[in-house]
Amino acid sequence: MKTRNGFTLLELMIVCAIIALLSAISIVRFVQLIDIARESVTKANLCSFRAAIASYYCDTKGLYPVYLDSATRTNSNEILPVFIPRYMQKIPQASLRRNVPHNHSNAIATITTGEEEIATTTIADVGGWIYSPSSGDIRINCTCKDVAGLNKIDGTRYYNYGHEE
Repeated sequence: MKTRNGFTLLELMIVCAIIALLSAISIVRFVQLIDIARESVTKANLCSFRAAIASYYCDTKGLYPVYLDSATRTNSNEILPVFIPRYMQKIPQASLRRNVPHNHSNAIATITTGEEEIATTTIADVGGWIYSPSSGDIRINCTCKDVAGLNKIDGTRYYNYGHEE
């Protein structure tokens, strides 16, 4: 009898099929992890924004920044500190999940003085941030569902981060 050296074609095809199946499963999970990581960075940026606005509020004895930019402003002949770069180095991006048309933006939409709160304002859904200088509230300017909300009927939306009601 001859000794067998190696694998048969059928054995090799079965191993290749198993490897392909495991790869397909792990690639889908890897893509979901990328979306979760993007959202985690955006949540951290939102927390940094809120902390910087709170620091500005404390330093100016109860005034929120009118605009989140590097312009110098005054209040009753008193020069207010600039927001950028004193409180934040730069405006961070709101990096949302894939398949959101505006998933990378650092634009800030500032609410006009006629509108009181972001909660009663229609989110423009253009990405970036939306800011209310009257309340100091900042949110993500997007009405899309986040990754956790994709599997739920009434999922979490980006603009509710930190304001779940």
